[in-house]
Amino acid sequence: MKRRTFIKNTAAAAAGAILAPYILPSGRLFAATGSRLANHVVFVLFAGGIRNQESVQQSYVSAQTGFSTSGNMMSNMLTGNVPSSNLLFNLWNPIQANSIQAQGVLFPEMQYKTGPTGHFNGHTAAMTGNYTTQGLNLNINPDMPTLFEYYRKHTNPAKSALNCWWISEGLGPYPALNYSQHPLYGAQYGANYLNPSSVFQTYGSYLQNYVAYQPDDVNRIATMKGFLNNSFHQAASALPGIQNSAADKEQIKNFIASIITKTQNNQIQFPLPASATTADLTGDLTNLAYGWEVMNAFQPELLVVNTFNLDICHSDFTNYLHYLHKADYGVGWLWNKIQSTPGLMNDTIMICMPEHGRNLQPNAIYDANGLRAFDHTNDQNSTRMFGLIVGPSGVVKQNITFGNTASPVGESIDIVPTIAHILGFDTLIPSGMLPGSVLSQAFV
Repeated sequence: MKRRTFIKNTAAAAAGAILAPYILPSGRLFAATGSRLANHVVFVLFAGGIRNQESVQQSYVSAQTGFSTSGNMMSNMLTGNVPSSNLLFNLWNPIQANSIQAQGVLFPEMQYKTGPTGHFNGHTAAMTGNYTTQGLNLNINPDMPTLFEYYRKHTNPAKSALNCWWISEGLGPYPALNYSQHPLYGAQYGANYLNPSSVFQTYGSYLQNYVAYQPDDVNRIATMKGFLNNSFHQAASALPGIQNSAADKEQIKNFIASIITKTQNNQIQFPLPASATTADLTGDLTNLAYGWEVMNAFQPELLVVNTFNLDICHSDFTNYLHYLHKADYGVGWLWNKIQSTPGLMNDTIMICMPEHGRNLQPNAIYDANGLRAFDHTNDQNSTRMFGLIVGPSGVVKQNITFGNTASPVGESIDIVPTIAHILGFDTLIPSGMLPGSVLSQAFV
């Protein structure tokens, strides 16, 4: 063989080895640029602040002076006996036959080490993998890249925004967390964002029953667009924002229209037991329901969905427990949906973690049942958190616990590198961007 022919053939073979997909022993097909543990990740971020006492420590009301009843309020997510009496409200029967904890790994003592334990800071740390002391500013995106930006920039082949979604229960600063100000990343790598209560409920009827514009209206709109473009020297398509292709935009438009119709026709399935009514719905349960609609329609590789009703703990401890109990049911319902859907079942890893904890000592407010309320003002207890990672056996260890009060394992900033590891792009992120670590203890 001639030397030139040999070199040419060798180069072609090498290129094929680099670019061709390959099959792992599990039978899944992955791009050769990085091994994946699963093709889908759902990150449920508990907003509003959750104390470890009422969650993983299962104290119910026994942490309050004058009350002794204890028990597990989160029987879908956590293993443990429910309270011995319905002291405050009727408990819903769990939807999970076996707790989600038994289907994965629990980190009962994680830490939020740096910065204020506020909602903006807690969300930012969890979704960028970097702590921040930045004050609340609704108009500013975070300094460091978000999980979505890392995923879209470093996954090969590149993924469209249809593959990653950010769904928040409230508005406020949360839409700004789909992309950062970082010069190497930005809006072109962001996620599609939804606030379901606004899009599908509050404003859904306006979007569906839009006015059919007359030709002269269209002309006036075109004139105004031209004026704005000329005045600001920038076409609307070049303005910062999430960029979807024309085909993807059409899919999103059709999806939103169909979900608005389903909402108005009461066809959305919500995470409620048979004994409940729509009066039992919370914003958290609504958000998880529409999060499932996104999962079912697009089967994205990355979904982040938060809850927020738990912030009522500032003034009403009874409802804080009630919302915690309902959010647990919603997570169990979502996991059931995932595990019964082809394309998602046995190929999805779910991670659950609060944004931060709450204070050890109560504030001065009593609720109607005489229970004290709690704030989150950066005491040591408000920096305590828990984490739960569940997924297919053979990928995620089953029914294992790592860490305790004396020896915490994991931090808030570990979730981003862990998800990057699951989806196979962690080694492609530039050195120094993520100070956290992969929670490798969770994986086989």
